[in-house]
Amino acid sequence: MKYIRRFLEFIASRVAIVTLVVALLVMSFYLAMNIANIYVMVDEGLDARAAVIMSGEGEEELSKYFRDEFLFQDAALQVGLSAVSPYKDYEIRGYRHEIRLLSVWCWPWDTVARAEIEERIPAIDGTIRSSSRAAALAEGGEARLSPPAWTPCRYRVTMVRTGGRWKISNLQLLEQLTQ
Repeated sequence: MKYIRRFLEFIASRVAIVTLVVALLVMSFYLAMNIANIYVMVDEGLDARAAVIMSGEGEEELSKYFRDEFLFQDAALQVGLSAVSPYKDYEIRGYRHEIRLLSVWCWPWDTVARAEIEERIPAIDGTIRSSSRAAALAEGGEARLSPPAWTPCRYRVTMVRTGGRWKISNLQLLEQLTQ
């Protein structure tokens, strides 16, 4: 009887250890999957936002990445779509958009995630529209012919999982960075 009890304790302890290891592996997998999805959504979402701010077009694309409540209150987006946009006189051909993920955390069962990121656009390829060229030269000289530089910023991003998909619900400016 003593040997059977010892044998059953041995089996039970090994089953408990294996169960714990499998649970940790499954949790790690879902955590990594959420972090990868969050990174992709933040990168593509902020890239699409920058494109809309610079070109003033394609804002319907943003609903894939952002919640509607955020889009209505985003000050940078509202300025980019208005007549006072710093890019309204320019034809933007391309740009290099960079995101650096500083921190992110989301439990596998959470529906809200927070991340801290740095966003930079170090290069903008574009020219001033011919209709605005003379006024720009008179106002600011040759330097005004190139599109204005994008201000690099550090943000705290809050995301919400809705319908199995992450969407950005808040973008809080933490600081403006130097080039």
